Amino acid sequence: MTNVKCNLCGAVNNVAAEVCTVCGAELQSPPLGSDDQNAFRPSVNVIPPFDTAGDVIGPTFSLFFKNLWLITKIVFVIVAPFEVFKTLSLRSMEADSQLMVGIMALQLLCNALIVPALFYSLVQVMETGIAPSVNEAYRWGLSKIPKLSLSAVLSWILIVLGTLLCIIPGIILGLAFHVVYPVAVFEQGSAVDVLKRSYKLTEGRRLSIFLAGFVIAIVGGLASLPAQGAVAALAMNNIDSAPLLIVASIYTDIVAEISTVFSLVVYLGILRTLGGRRSILE
Repeated sequence: MTNVKCNLCGAVNNVAAEVCTVCGAELQSPPLGSDDQNAFRPSVNVIPPFDTAGDVIGPTFSLFFKNLWLITKIVFVIVAPFEVFKTLSLRSMEADSQLMVGIMALQLLCNALIVPALFYSLVQVMETGIAPSVNEAYRWGLSKIPKLSLSAVLSWILIVLGTLLCIIPGIILGLAFHVVYPVAVFEQGSAVDVLKRSYKLTEGRRLSIFLAGFVIAIVGGLASLPAQGAVAALAMNNIDSAPLLIVASIYTDIVAEISTVFSLVVYLGILRTLGGRRSILE
């Protein structure tokens, strides 16, 4: 055998390589005696090459809803304590600026914890058909948090600055940094390298990302309406129900992860395009 295929992106690398030259994932040689073309089994969710908006809309919904229970478990263990704390804090204390900043910081920390674990779990399901445990997913993702957090903060700062200067540059930067999360989790390099890599990967595809993102945002918003409607109905009738507010917030947090799944699908679709349209699992 003269080459090794990457489990994550499907790119073919030299047998002596330790990491994939395309995505930076650690390489493992197929078992002795196995056929290289059959070393990786077909996935329950196949991500197609990303050429148009339609190439990522369907796979995003499929990956999200087929793994909804897995996503729910991963999100719940982090956001449930946070939503309880947030609801009780806002009820018992005056909502001053320090409290709001603290809650925002905790929310960003929750997101940084969830993203690597969610990516790992979904890729494992796609590669093996078997979902990892929640503990395994979070254990794998811990080392990814520092670079992911720094990369996310840098991208947000640039997007905000672009928006303040003129709305259009902010939108363009938001699309350019759409795959910052998966790049930070799966590839090597510094936070600056992550931003450069995301900017390069999304070149020529930003309009498609915008169109697909618009559709997914509408569906996500519609899916969140039942929870928001229930909370609004209670408020209109002057009914204060902390438990329902907590449940509604957790539900909204779970639905919001469809955007995280979308970024993963876009990233894997781009890698498939760059890798000669191979399946990431074949």
